[in-house]
Amino acid sequence: MSETMEEILRAIGILIAFIVVLALAYLTARFVGTKFAGYTRGKYIRVIDRIFLGRDKWVCIIQVGSQYYIVGITSQNMEFLGQISQQELIPLHSEGENGSFANLLGNYLKKLKGEANGDD
Repeated sequence: MSETMEEILRAIGILIAFIVVLALAYLTARFVGTKFAGYTRGKYIRVIDRIFLGRDKWVCIIQVGSQYYIVGITSQNMEFLGQISQQELIPLHSEGENGSFANLLGNYLKKLKGEANGDD
């Protein structure tokens, strides 16, 4: 066999090995994700929302049945901060308002087009 044919076969072998590794990584991630998903979903308790305050510091709203609790969480401690009713849960912004990547990208592209039109 010629040297170029050996290089082509070697490249195909590397490509096949790469695809096999990607497939195994995908299957492993799916398996691990479904295995641990059961541990994060509770039958009677759910984290409604959380906000990151700083290094290892979070404030969470947790629903237990029909009750809502505010909890402060650090790497060393968890502290009850208060209880609120469902009527007091008011979204600060709609989900599609400004936070999605598509909206941020669209706004950025509009800004770029505006600057490009202003340069003419």
